[in-house]
Amino acid sequence: MNLKQKIVLPGESITTEEEYSAGKNTYSDKGIIRATATGEAVLDDVKKEARISGKRVERLRQGDIVVGRVMLVKESTAVIELLSAEGGKKIMGIKTAQLPIRNVSTEYVAELRKAVKIGDLVRARIEMASPLAIDLLTSEKGLGVIKAYCSTCRKEMQYSNDKLMCLDCGSSEERKWFEAEQKPREFAPREGGFRSGGGFRGGRGGFGGRGGFGDRRPRFGGDRSRSGGFGHSSGGEGRSFGGHSAGGNRGFVPRRDNRSFGQQNNF
Repeated sequence: MNLKQKIVLPGESITTEEEYSAGKNTYSDKGIIRATATGEAVLDDVKKEARISGKRVERLRQGDIVVGRVMLVKESTAVIELLSAEGGKKIMGIKTAQLPIRNVSTEYVAELRKAVKIGDLVRARIEMASPLAIDLLTSEKGLGVIKAYCSTCRKEMQYSNDKLMCLDCGSSEERKWFEAEQKPREFAPREGGFRSGGGFRGGRGGFGGRGGFGDRRPRFGGDRSRSGGFGHSSGGEGRSFGGHSAGGNRGFVPRRDNRSFGQQNNF
């Protein structure tokens, strides 16, 4: 039996499908036979098979729990160096991941640099995993910063009463601590929004409010002391188009012959 052997890592190219078929701990990727485990690559010329004699290494997938160190904190994301994975999985391939600010907590995070800081150890869940990038989340209880270091003296801090205290310099800091209780994010309507019975922003001068659109029927001229609608007549000469005013202050007068607007006439 003619065997050719060499040591390979997961994802490494072994041979091509034109020469060998994919055997144990290998897979085909666009005509290339690649390894799924660390070990010896065996090319069997008799069976025309490529296989790996070693333990299979599982790749990181969505939902896996990882532990990493914060390397960089930007305005909207933190860069995490992946150190280990739970469930016996090993960190292979991509060594860093992103923690977007939207995935940090269920509560509103105004400033990411207060939730995580450079050097902190973070326990997170993988939200998205691809060959090019990994996104993490810590918005669950049990996930977040598991070890924090003081920004002033770089000593390890102690968590107590929703705060992290440095016993060396007395500094107090905030973090998205993994043991902290998670509260659901609340969305409260803005004050003065839509209200029942009042229209938009209600009150005086708004839509549907007192003195605004829809408060009363519109008037064209006339005195506000006397109300009248279209075609309203209150007797006397010269009925107005929008009401009759006491004292002679009349509005729009279409005729001066005692005919009210809308009365049937023979022209």
